[in-house]
Amino acid sequence: MKKTELVAKLAEEAGISQLATKNIIDGLVSAILKTVKKEKRFALAGLGVFHVVRRAKRTCRNPQTGEQVKVKAHNALTFKPSKSVKENFA
Repeated sequence: MKKTELVAKLAEEAGISQLATKNIIDGLVSAILKTVKKEKRFALAGLGVFHVVRRAKRTCRNPQTGEQVKVKAHNALTFKPSKSVKENFA
């Protein structure tokens, strides 16, 4: 599902304009990213937890050329679904 499809669906279900719905979604995403950046974690009950993990430096291979590539250590955003979300997909 694309963002425009999500906006249209939520706007219809909530009975509000698509512009207001888009602003709400943008605000939610912004709040999640700011919180994760500041606190390294954002939990949304019933959905899951976004958190930052540190990835170590490593050597990988480019699958097209087979050439070895060094990847620097970096932070990555991960998501761990809640128990109820996991149960819906079991």
